[in-house]
Amino acid sequence: MQWVGLVVLLLLIANQMGLLQLNRTGGINQFLVRELPRFIALVLAITVHEFSHGFVATQFGDSTPRRAGRLTLNPLKHLDPLGTIMILVGPIGWGRPMPINPGEMRNRNLGWALSSIAGPVSNIIAALVAATVLGLLSSSLDRIVIAGFLTFILINVLLAVFNLIPLPPLDGFGFVYGLAPTQLKVALAPLYTFGPLLLLAVLFLPQLRPFVDEFMGAGLGLILPPLEVACQCNLLG
Repeated sequence: MQWVGLVVLLLLIANQMGLLQLNRTGGINQFLVRELPRFIALVLAITVHEFSHGFVATQFGDSTPRRAGRLTLNPLKHLDPLGTIMILVGPIGWGRPMPINPGEMRNRNLGWALSSIAGPVSNIIAALVAATVLGLLSSSLDRIVIAGFLTFILINVLLAVFNLIPLPPLDGFGFVYGLAPTQLKVALAPLYTFGPLLLLAVLFLPQLRPFVDEFMGAGLGLILPPLEVACQCNLLG
């Protein structure tokens, strides 16, 4: 029923945006040409991200991702209805959080930390692989395909860096929390309750937004240069 509601809502949004009126200038064709690469890149990046969380948790003995049917690269298992709408019509999107249970892990603290950081690391690896392939084949690829590669690379990097922000429910906080000593865990635990509100405040309050901008800028400054060498291109240009 969630997906039926999602389809209906998407049709209403598409009609409101004029995408179903094929006689209008541009119409759905222009929308698809403009947004389809971003949509595909986000879906693939989210799928790799969430699968990696579950895969690493499984290596530490956690059976939760497998029992939940999430230990798969099938995007439909990882997409969130509202997050999918935002992928289509908004600047960002998100997937369903991977269920993990540190209590089942052989080494709870290390397993929690590494399964948290696995998502961002997998996105960086995916971006590096795509950049390397692009660098090797760019002379023989169509410009539309090249643009698709660049979109995929940049979105993976942005997703990785954003998720490294050390605020719950993001992965950066999970990594820090997993490695923290017990006393620090006790002090940080309340953030799991208030963290999402704090994250929204950091994202949308003008007084706090510079924190995100500085963090994202520093992360991009570290990750993009080697990727630009690999793909022989300017990712932000």
